[in-house]
Amino acid sequence: MLKTIKELAALAEGTIVGNETLVLSGVASLENAKTGDIIFVESEKFLTRALESAASAIVLSKKISLSEVSEKALILVDYPKLAFAKIVREFFPIIKPPATIHPTAITGENVQLALDIAIGAYSVIGTNTKIGKNSTIGINCVIGQDVEIGQDSVIHSNVTVYDRVKVGNRVIIHSGTVIGSDGFGYVFYQGEYHKFPQVGDVIIENDVEIGSNVSIDRGALGSTIIGQGTKIDNLVQIAHNVKIGKNCVLAAQVGVSGSSVIEDNVIVGGQVGIADRVRLEAGSIIGAQAGIPTGKIIRRGLTVWGTPARPIENFKHIYAHTQSLPSLKERVIKIEKQLSQLLQIDKKNR
Repeated sequence: MLKTIKELAALAEGTIVGNETLVLSGVASLENAKTGDIIFVESEKFLTRALESAASAIVLSKKISLSEVSEKALILVDYPKLAFAKIVREFFPIIKPPATIHPTAITGENVQLALDIAIGAYSVIGTNTKIGKNSTIGINCVIGQDVEIGQDSVIHSNVTVYDRVKVGNRVIIHSGTVIGSDGFGYVFYQGEYHKFPQVGDVIIENDVEIGSNVSIDRGALGSTIIGQGTKIDNLVQIAHNVKIGKNCVLAAQVGVSGSSVIEDNVIVGGQVGIADRVRLEAGSIIGAQAGIPTGKIIRRGLTVWGTPARPIENFKHIYAHTQSLPSLKERVIKIEKQLSQLLQIDKKNR
């Protein structure tokens, strides 16, 4: 696929510096670029490497100053990565399956399917379920009863959506994910665990993306909620009654225990463990592998790290001291020996 730099600059809302007649054949990373490719640079520290690369054009921040004239064509923009994302999509457009229902798909009674729906082979759509226009259900999906899926949403192959789940518009759910399974709720009585019925639901708001092999449990009595614009990575577990706000990011292998609340614009790093009834206030950042104990509140805008999680500067201070523990141990042993010798001498002198 060939694109002119003028087309790409218009798409990226950028300004061309250099050859305005250039035709480009692809996109690439800085390391893999070849002639005909366009790359992007966000930081000045990568500029020299970009200029020396085989790429024919560079998407560059307007804030980066050029000390010399470049032989490469440049597109100057405010946000290079965002602009480059648009360019990548131009070279690799989303290919939607045809708006057809495969003959092996099974639909229950009173199913409401809007226009331009695609349902893949061997998928099952439960009774009273509604699917909005231009949405796609992949191969071998199971969509339960009384489910609502909005417009322009994509449910990839091998996804299971239990009964009474609500999925908004422009939602993407990747393969292997399970939405609406029972929460981990039990009552311990007379030496046995008795299941507490999980009769709530799951609400996934607009523009959410959920990675592969994610499990989101339904509420015990109320709702588990994933807020608008939130992005969830692969292999994440979200327990019953969890409330996640708008535009949050949860990286891979995060576990969120029951009844925890994550407010808007929170970033949660990989492998973070969040215990039950935790509240992460708006704008907080949780560093990778941190542990948040039961009932803890992480205040608005705070960055924390470690287990148990604490403010990052505090954690760094403690962590730096732990690195000196081996030498401190040797010093303590040496001091103990010296004290023992002094005590023996003192004992002899008495």
